[in-house]
Amino acid sequence: MSNDSRVVLPNLEIANQIQATGIALINVFAQDLFDFIDRGLQKTRGANWLTEMQIQNVGSDLNFKDPSILLKELAQKGQSPLREPIRSIVPQNHWKDFYKRLEELLGERHVWVHNAINADPTQLKSLVVLVSKISWALELPTVQECTKLLEHIDPEENSVAVEAPEPTSEPSELVSTVEKYMKDDISLVGSPVAGPFISHSYTLHLNGSIRDRSSDDLLEQYLEAAKDLGGLLIARKPNGGRLRVTSDGVIAAYFSDSWGFLAKVSSDNWFPGHLG
Repeated sequence: MSNDSRVVLPNLEIANQIQATGIALINVFAQDLFDFIDRGLQKTRGANWLTEMQIQNVGSDLNFKDPSILLKELAQKGQSPLREPIRSIVPQNHWKDFYKRLEELLGERHVWVHNAINADPTQLKSLVVLVSKISWALELPTVQECTKLLEHIDPEENSVAVEAPEPTSEPSELVSTVEKYMKDDISLVGSPVAGPFISHSYTLHLNGSIRDRSSDDLLEQYLEAAKDLGGLLIARKPNGGRLRVTSDGVIAAYFSDSWGFLAKVSSDNWFPGHLG
């Protein structure tokens, strides 16, 4: 691979340049990921693997070079043939985390492409770290772009942070104290939320803990009833994952092909200083 980066380093004070860089990084990653899959499937299924796959799935001519289509195929279809090359290099005990990261990236692509976040250096760094973790696992060339971007964003700290461990406490139960959150009509769950979202993003762990991805702080450190809110969210999104929040307190998770409603909170029952 050439030493020339395929992604332009943005002026970190210009939001439009940051957004363009974020989208370009996702596109370059998707190109490298498809090339990796293509090489692997040519070895095991022959040069015409894609044509044969399309024939077997009558009427299907999906363009897997489209980042959205490729990520959705890999993240959401457990029996997809496109997963075969990934399984050959990623250890089986890491499969769940790997595909969860692909699903997170699918959600992040949505907010970047649809301009649903404030494009700033913090948001770009979070995206680069996510892409870097996936790229390292498959030894994709995109690692080079990620390294240069991290050096550009934060010259003093260009290593990829270690993911905070999953909290070990038992899952919280939904008890009467969550009634203040249940006033939101359950029929709204999953309904599209267009944003814009605040700069912070969060992780909903399987035990109901809610973590600020930038500081690694847990909501329960600040709010006694955090486990009750987390229990409600995990009941509505059982596989957890990345959360985003609008400025008026709507909590959203990524459902299939869009960010969707989970619940609504106020500044009194969320991380201090994150909501107005």
